[in-house]
Amino acid sequence: MGPDPTTAPREPRADEDVAERLRSAGLSPTQRRRRVLEAVEHRQRPVSAHELYVELAGQGHRVGMSTVYRALSALAEAGLLHVFAGDGETRYRLCAAGRHYHLVCRRCGTVREYPADDDGAWLDRIAADADFQPDPRKAEVQGVCGTCLRAGQNGTAG
Repeated sequence: MGPDPTTAPREPRADEDVAERLRSAGLSPTQRRRRVLEAVEHRQRPVSAHELYVELAGQGHRVGMSTVYRALSALAEAGLLHVFAGDGETRYRLCAAGRHYHLVCRRCGTVREYPADDDGAWLDRIAADADFQPDPRKAEVQGVCGTCLRAGQNGTAG
């Protein structure tokens, strides 16, 4: 998956919104965290730490690979990013507040968030029956998006 197109330069108000989001999550709004959060913000597909590092370095930002990993880890721990593990590489995507599910297309990698209108009652019932405590931050449904289906792709690997 290639990098998503970047957005227009950020305005001062947008920078303050990012800083406030970090503060609300209990994180100090350091320049590097703000930069990483801004770089992840409008993506439809999750991004790996390496892809993000290459993108930021290509934009002339002085940032180390370990800094990108630490920032992504802190943002995920604070609940701002969702972590997608798979295909041997961890990927990250901005996560909306509130309980929701991630619909992940296994063909194109697009992720769509879907609100848990029923407040997750079906998942709670399954969890209670199975004596299991699910992590609501990790609620993913794998499948094939409508765009890929209409393009004639059947959703099988390969």
